Amino acid sequence: MRTCRDRGESLVEVILTIVIISVTVTSLIAGLSTAASATNMHREHTTTDMVIRNYAEATKLAVQGCAVGGRFTVVYTPPTGYTASGAGGGCPPVSSAQVVSLTARSPSGVVKTLQIGIRTP
Repeated sequence: MRTCRDRGESLVEVILTIVIISVTVTSLIAGLSTAASATNMHREHTTTDMVIRNYAEATKLAVQGCAVGGRFTVVYTPPTGYTASGAGGGCPPVSSAQVVSLTARSPSGVVKTLQIGIRTP
């Protein structure tokens, strides 16, 4: 005569499985969160870099219409939340270039600076 025994997992095996799955899922969520954060920061650095370069091009364009002893004004509108500053003022002398420091700032405080030389044509 054969006896039929139910075979199953013990409570210790079930708890150990739950712990392993919990640690794995927590690690995956932490990794995805870090990746998302790094992606956002990279996007902001790239956009700030684009703002500073576009502002430098707008500054060069503004200086092209400069007359000796005159003034120039940079016309540039950065994306929402970003600021650009540092240009505008008196036209540089014809014989030499003037170094201008430009600054761009992102909404979260990323700052990029760029120095360009401008000259009256």
